Amino acid sequence: DVNEDGSVNILDIVQVANSVLGSELSECGAEAADVNGDGTINILDIVGIVNMILGGRTDDATSASLQKTGDALILTADGYIGGVQMTLTHGSDFSINLTDDALHADYSTDGNKTTLIVVMPGSEKIFSYRGDFGITNMIIANSSSEVPVSMPGKFALSAAYPNPFNPSTS
Repeated sequence: DVNEDGSVNILDIVQVANSVLGSELSECGAEAADVNGDGTINILDIVGIVNMILGGRTDDATSASLQKTGDALILTADGYIGGVQMTLTHGSDFSINLTDDALHADYSTDGNKTTLIVVMPGSEKIFSYRGDFGITNMIIANSSSEVPVSMPGKFALSAAYPNPFNPSTS
């Protein structure tokens, strides 16, 4: 009960989300917010609160993949994703529009750094954007733990090598 009102509900989720994005919690609220007891308040704690309210899931993702398209960040997974937390770095020309298809989605920008959370995304599109950005920190969670994520870091085209059975390439 992060907001100390006697019940665990969406208000607690929003309060923990605000804390992840930079808001301060009371001493008792901060202790309650660290649901998994790892000493850090993050998306894993928010997912823990969601599980208290809705119950756990059995179709958890075991892996996920991110893809940056020209205007959106797409997350695909092999099962349930409970939440996403990212820290992005970008230039001043960057703008972001988080998905509307989630239990809760919010972000906070400070200069050229944006921290975002998306709780229970309902679609693969996490956000659309304009400008360029890099992901400096990321946690993708299923209903109980962090999920390993693959994301292409760099695309390259190498020189063509001839087939040993055909000496020419084009």
